[in-house]
Amino acid sequence: MAKGPLQNKIFLSLLGAVAFMFLFSFMLVPLYNVFCEVTGLNGKIYGPSDFFKTEKQIKSREVNIRFLSTVNGSAPVKFYPSSDNLEVLTDKVSSTTYVATNNTNKNITLTIIPSVSPGLAAENIKKIQCFCFEEQTLGPFETQEWPIRFYVDSDISDNVNNVYLSYTLFEKNRENPMAMNHE
Repeated sequence: MAKGPLQNKIFLSLLGAVAFMFLFSFMLVPLYNVFCEVTGLNGKIYGPSDFFKTEKQIKSREVNIRFLSTVNGSAPVKFYPSSDNLEVLTDKVSSTTYVATNNTNKNITLTIIPSVSPGLAAENIKKIQCFCFEEQTLGPFETQEWPIRFYVDSDISDNVNNVYLSYTLFEKNRENPMAMNHE
């Protein structure tokens, strides 16, 4: 078959098309960026996610945590925090304990209700381990130390510098309650 001007033209057109596709593939990323800016579709993710933040990028600050305890009703229990005050850094796990002593010769089952003040900070206090998650039982004259592990999320409002963690202890039931004598 003889080569004619038509075959040379087809060959050069195909070669040009291959070269254009090769160069166009390198231009896709800049063209996509321009397209997103012009249309406002923003199909891209800008900047690194919070998951990959380093320690220096986290806005860590100190927050003062004050621990309070209350025994509700006539529960014969002594209940108090091992430390009244703790300075913690946001996004760092901190821990402390509460101490409870049964002042009777009977087993006592207790329920503990937590409370956080101010209310704005409640969603930023993350408890990892807390004695308040389940009922606690104290034997006769027994003293137990109950741990609490938590962290303060760095998203806590900048105007919150003091947080109060309060625990109210309720007596659920006593083993062998005293029987009343009706004669």
